[in-house]
Amino acid sequence: MIQFLQKKIVSNLYPIVAIGFFLFVLNGCKEKELKAMEKIIKSSKDVELFFVGDTPVNPLEQTTDKIYLCDYEVSSQISISKEQSDSIKIALLDTTNYMYDVEKKCMMMAKYAMRLTTKNDTLDIVLSDNPCAKAIASSSLLKNPTDEEGEKGTFYIDLTSDNTLLQTIKEILALRE
Repeated sequence: MIQFLQKKIVSNLYPIVAIGFFLFVLNGCKEKELKAMEKIIKSSKDVELFFVGDTPVNPLEQTTDKIYLCDYEVSSQISISKEQSDSIKIALLDTTNYMYDVEKKCMMMAKYAMRLTTKNDTLDIVLSDNPCAKAIASSSLLKNPTDEEGEKGTFYIDLTSDNTLLQTIKEILALRE
């Protein structure tokens, strides 16, 4: 009877350990990408802030007379001060804004985008706040497992519902009204 119970416990623990390992690996991948983003954020001078269309444009349909960030068409640029740029960078670096262990199933409907530039790289980030908070980041420093060397990487991450990143952008926009 004891052997039967031991086998039962071990067989029930295997899926739990496997799921835990998968979440650990997934968390490590996201942390690696966030570290690459952190390097660009810290070394960039300013943040450029934009309004973008809510859905991506197929790369084959993009035109050279328009600006696209992560395949989302820029509709207008939002002028911000150095202090506002710094507050966005602080919010970007706040790791409590990001969800590591859960993937939201809602559709991304972009609204805002930003560009951070260093001497060697550019980081584009597109943000959605409706129906839920999500982000897409694109940079040559962000590598997907399927990326070939030198290709631009795209990284997806869910934001917490009470994240300070979207709150900061909304506060900046409220001051403009």
